[in-house]
Amino acid sequence: MPHFITDTCIGCGVCEIKCPTHTITGDKSEKYVIHEDRCIDCSVCARYCPVSCIQDNRGLLVEKVKPRDIPKAIVDRDLCTGCEFCIDICPFDCIYLIEDPLKETFHKIAEVDAGPCVSCRLCETVCEKDAIFVPNPITSAKRYLPAL
Repeated sequence: MPHFITDTCIGCGVCEIKCPTHTITGDKSEKYVIHEDRCIDCSVCARYCPVSCIQDNRGLLVEKVKPRDIPKAIVDRDLCTGCEFCIDICPFDCIYLIEDPLKETFHKIAEVDAGPCVSCRLCETVCEKDAIFVPNPITSAKRYLPAL
């Protein structure tokens, strides 16, 4: 069961903007809708909702969290191979490659711009090296990719 927006929605549109899979639609000042076929149960929409009107996949209301208190993705430089999978999947374009300042040889690693990161954890789902993660995550991460 995906997340669900209750009737107390004020139609502000924050959930639509923050949803990493673009699965929320609606019109300003009306109740928004989460399309269940694309919801990955990450809870990002609910964490940013100013009126806490979104239920999680268990039917429980998810409380809003101040944006500054939402942990952001970080890269373990020792594990990152610069494969770019996290860059490709990031819906907010907040991951990019930089030259690894700790290596003498030419080597690029991922870097996260924390500002636009919403902690959706999609980057975690594609990193085969566990080199990118959200510390102490407050959002869930449904593994929507097929098992290998």
